[in-house]
Amino acid sequence: MDTASDGPNAAQPRHATPERTSEVLATLAHGEGERVTFGEILLGLRHRAAGFATLIFSLPCCLPMPPGIPTVCGVALVIIALNLIAMRRRLWLPAAIARKSVARSDLNRMVVWATPLMRPLERYCRPRLPFVTESVGKVLVGLVVLVLGFIMILPIPFVGNMPPAIAASVIALGMTERDGLIVVIGLVVSIAAVVVASATTWAAIVGVAHYFMRS
Repeated sequence: MDTASDGPNAAQPRHATPERTSEVLATLAHGEGERVTFGEILLGLRHRAAGFATLIFSLPCCLPMPPGIPTVCGVALVIIALNLIAMRRRLWLPAAIARKSVARSDLNRMVVWATPLMRPLERYCRPRLPFVTESVGKVLVGLVVLVLGFIMILPIPFVGNMPPAIAASVIALGMTERDGLIVVIGLVVSIAAVVVASATTWAAIVGVAHYFMRS
């Protein structure tokens, strides 16, 4: 599935004022139907598809989710990251992922939780440090999102996939709002997320090893 590019060369009205990320998410959450597919969500994201797609697939995992959802979201982030690394003008997702759906009520719950956190950042956001969100900078962002996506796929115990999802959400917000500084902050948060995920996984391995050694 191809969606509109969020690259710098994408066609878009020069006079249009972009909607804030939280506003677009709220519109999607209050749409018609009990369920909405990821493909339907992405079709409404227009020129900011890559940033919004990263946000859509990372935000749900900032909260505890049923088994399987973090895996699907992690795989989607890996694919989005590969799009960024390849510097594609149009975002591509496999039909199998585009057809996956989420309950509108779950999407609304996620938006209600995330909006109070996003709006203060949005007031601070403005287009700056364009080299971070365009061209070569997008490749670096893609590499980081690739790592975060792989971590989300892993069955990490305790805190699970929440730290990398939070880091990816910050990066996605910066990409969507064209704010390179927010993206840089997200990259720093990503380092902390990798450390937390690594420490948690190591603690689980040590705990299991001790259990079998004592039995």
